[in-house]
Amino acid sequence: MKLEKEITVLVTCTYPELHQQLLKNKFQIKEEYIVNDIYMIAKDTSLEKFSTLEILQKCILVREIEDIKKVLLYKYKKYSETGDILEQGKVECPVVDIERAVLFMEAIGYQTLFKIYDKNIVYANEETELVVQLVNNQYVFIEMDGTAEYVDRTYETIEEMKKELVKYQLPYDASTYFAKKAEMMLQKVMEEKE
Repeated sequence: MKLEKEITVLVTCTYPELHQQLLKNKFQIKEEYIVNDIYMIAKDTSLEKFSTLEILQKCILVREIEDIKKVLLYKYKKYSETGDILEQGKVECPVVDIERAVLFMEAIGYQTLFKIYDKNIVYANEETELVVQLVNNQYVFIEMDGTAEYVDRTYETIEEMKKELVKYQLPYDASTYFAKKAEMMLQKVMEEKE
């Protein structure tokens, strides 16, 4: 399993407003892509017995990065008592057809829990790279990874990434650097079932 470092924050303004602030900080759009995730869980899982984070740890994703790849994906995350991510990684298994992958998962006893449509826009300036994520046409997130593609930069610690993001004074919820879009979507699903 490949371990990764990343931070994710929830943006507190609209995407057009964020885009303008990024341009003022000399960021340019480098790449755009769409990620479609189908979160699947074993049908016999009693959701009410587990916290949202425990439920997410039991999920297998059927992921399509449009025109790039299709995979079955398991995400591993170890959390602190406060919900911060201490360690994370993922394992992927390539598939050729998303619909057949879903049928396969259903055949072995899984069901769809929820879906995430995620438009990703990669921005970079001379020293920093970040990804703006437009999730389910409802939320805007900023994600930073430990390793960049468009700038020669690697972050050794989460604290380095936080410090880098803070310097741009972008509008985001600074109460957590581990915003969990999947948890937000799952909470909506759970509320609808009540």
